Amino acid sequence: MSNYYARQNKPRVVDNKPKQPTESQIQQAVIEWCGLQQYKGRPLAYYVAHVPNGGNMSARAGNKLKKEGVQKGYPDLLMDIPKGGYHGLRLELKRLNGGVVSKEQKERISVLLEEGYQALVVRGYDETVKAIQEYLNLDQ
Repeated sequence: MSNYYARQNKPRVVDNKPKQPTESQIQQAVIEWCGLQQYKGRPLAYYVAHVPNGGNMSARAGNKLKKEGVQKGYPDLLMDIPKGGYHGLRLELKRLNGGVVSKEQKERISVLLEEGYQALVVRGYDETVKAIQEYLNLDQ
């Protein structure tokens, strides 16, 4: 487990209820972990990218990004390494407790699967790292 994740995953107590890490915190920890792993002589993070297709932004910024190709439902992380007959891995991250998979996300995952990508919804840091490790262990 990365140091970043250990720091961010430490439950904070507010009104006697521990808060779970946000999707952003989980994703940052996963990217840090990827930076510590090696793949073909490079950090694994070199092969992993985030698609900023959501979040809170102004209407102006949202319109600009839409014109640049941002689309609803596209998974959060992309890993462009072909394995096990797949073209690459696409991961939609969600919090451990909560985080609804939208209609657009379900549709996009279905299309990506049809097109030969492994596309998954993962919850939390551990499940995300496990999905990446399992994917990388697939035969070429």
